[in-house]
Amino acid sequence: MLAGFLLDLVDFGTYGSIGLRVGAVVGALAGYLLAMTMGVEPKRRFRYAAAAGAYCMLPFTAFLPLATVLGTAIRLREGSRAPASPSSPPPTLEAEYRSHWDED
Repeated sequence: MLAGFLLDLVDFGTYGSIGLRVGAVVGALAGYLLAMTMGVEPKRRFRYAAAAGAYCMLPFTAFLPLATVLGTAIRLREGSRAPASPSSPPPTLEAEYRSHWDED
């Protein structure tokens, strides 16, 4: 979700004619760096960079948070597919409690 939000910020920064000139380069760089920080394998980073560059260059996307919405939808979908883990009791720490009131 954070990556989508950051990509939308880059897209907003390349609003208008700036986006048509440098949106592809700035968006591709941002997409590559985001993919790298998320641990995407190197072969797939270039695809993400190309998609991010095209997204930042497209007109009329600066005010639509499409990357954030897409990232949120993917995260929610992954969360609903997560297998239910059996609940185990929380770990306990055994400690001896002594109070000075006990000595009286």
